[in-house]
Amino acid sequence: MGDKLTQPENSPVNVKGEAAVLRATLWQYLREQADAGQLKAIETGRAAGVPWHHFTEALCVTSKQAAYQKARRLKAEDVREPGERRAPEVAREHEDRTVTEQRAEPALLLVQERRFPVARQIALLLLEHRDGIVMDSWAAYWIGEIAETIDDRDSPDERGRFTGWLESFVRAVHGHARERNEPSTTNEAARQALIKATEFTF
Repeated sequence: MGDKLTQPENSPVNVKGEAAVLRATLWQYLREQADAGQLKAIETGRAAGVPWHHFTEALCVTSKQAAYQKARRLKAEDVREPGERRAPEVAREHEDRTVTEQRAEPALLLVQERRFPVARQIALLLLEHRDGIVMDSWAAYWIGEIAETIDDRDSPDERGRFTGWLESFVRAVHGHARERNEPSTTNEAARQALIKATEFTF
């Protein structure tokens, strides 16, 4: 359809060229959606016990090794960050990073649980002066979580996560202030409360 377009006389816009860009964008979107769907089908099949050589025809390859490598490339595309290459090693790097983070999580929660008493006192101060803190939707979400759970933290994991929520709130408030290039508080009491929370976080 785009090839049949004609350029209107005296139009400052390159109609045919812009249509081609839009078509390329659409095809890229469709390709990404197809890749994600194919990867999900492969993962479902593998979880159900389907061997790699059964995927060769579906993936247009000739060996089980090639099928495996294509699946790794699809996985790399699924998890890669902007600017990263689409390659199997990218997927492995992401998987290794995930495993490392999962192994580190218990130790992090233990550290955060030990900080909970101070975190709770700071949270109470922030809740007292919340009307003087300038928030976006994320900061409002975190302060809501803090308010709802501050008196219901019985297990070490719950106390550790509460400390993390407080830190997330502080980061959200400061991030919002940077984006707006405006102060993060509207009165001195709120400013002092946020200073204590910031020192605790950073």
